[in-house]
Amino acid sequence: MNNFFQRYLDSWRFTGWMRHDITLTIVLGIGVVFILFLLMKRWKIRTSFIVLMAYFAGSSFIMIVFGLAGRSFPIQAMSSVYTDPEETVAVQLVRGSENNGTSNGITHIIPHYQLVAINVHTGEKQWTQSFASRETLIGPFMDGLLIHHSDGEVGTLSLLHMKTGKEKLSKKDFAQQYKQVVELISSSAGRMAVLDKVLYFEGIDGVYYQFDGKQLHEKPEAQEYLSTKFFVESTIPNYFASHDRPVDDEEYEKISEFKDDVLREPAIQPVANLEPQIMDVDLNQNTALVSYLKTIQKNAEQFVLFYDMKEHRMIWKANIGRVNSEQNHPGVRVLAQSLAIQTGDEFILLDKATGNEISRYELRWNRPIR
Repeated sequence: MNNFFQRYLDSWRFTGWMRHDITLTIVLGIGVVFILFLLMKRWKIRTSFIVLMAYFAGSSFIMIVFGLAGRSFPIQAMSSVYTDPEETVAVQLVRGSENNGTSNGITHIIPHYQLVAINVHTGEKQWTQSFASRETLIGPFMDGLLIHHSDGEVGTLSLLHMKTGKEKLSKKDFAQQYKQVVELISSSAGRMAVLDKVLYFEGIDGVYYQFDGKQLHEKPEAQEYLSTKFFVESTIPNYFASHDRPVDDEEYEKISEFKDDVLREPAIQPVANLEPQIMDVDLNQNTALVSYLKTIQKNAEQFVLFYDMKEHRMIWKANIGRVNSEQNHPGVRVLAQSLAIQTGDEFILLDKATGNEISRYELRWNRPIR
């Protein structure tokens, strides 16, 4: 599925990636003009055939070079995976890195950002939306997806419908309805998080606040919540998407100790030199998800195993394939019945109880892999 010929065929589909879709629109538009021109001129079949072949050769070259079929385009997760309350749609912000050549020993990368929504039940694309580098996906809030926009020296907010991707509250509407909140928002989204349907953030006045969608209050504890979130996710990325609630310093210590205990388990030691990483821990169930390489090679396939600390045994393990160099380590979101795993180029759903693969989705071309 990842060979050049397949990429070339895939490049003739609209994928949601803006650079690719604009290129394809131009190529198809020129093709329509050529056909109309030939019909009007009524040239001989031989002449028309030569012109069409020249168009085909030129358009193929354009789609290979500018349509990204011939370029490296690794995908990296830029947010956790979020779902609607019924867990029917999974949404994530991803970045594609286009290699634009090397000059003076410096490789030039053009980043492309996209929100991708996947139907959890069918594995098909639900919707996509191009994003800008100054926009950050904060998470589910007020029955929508909260987006932070860095507009120069100020920050603004907006809301999207999770199931459709359509705008629910524009930046202007949000600022009008919640003026007091927007006036306190920083241009950086680094000190902001949605936990248990409440927005916690550090205001530009240095005060910490909470906003539940109706009332804005000062919340000194928000400083601890945000700091703890940073420290937890520095070792277990995306932890709070699966465990959506504030964590204090005491629970942070328990999470850290549990994580270290899992890696010291005798059953984990056989893969100790294969870069084992903790993907998720559940203190209530005493379970953990661990990823590790199949071999010591950096580009090796990776396994995910589900470990029970009560019985000190592995429940199941699954091969999720290669994780690209941009992503480095797989990310996970624990759902009620399944695990949403992001390996960079692919989005995978595994059955939570057995580890069996439910579906696999190719993010570069935004299509399910059959």
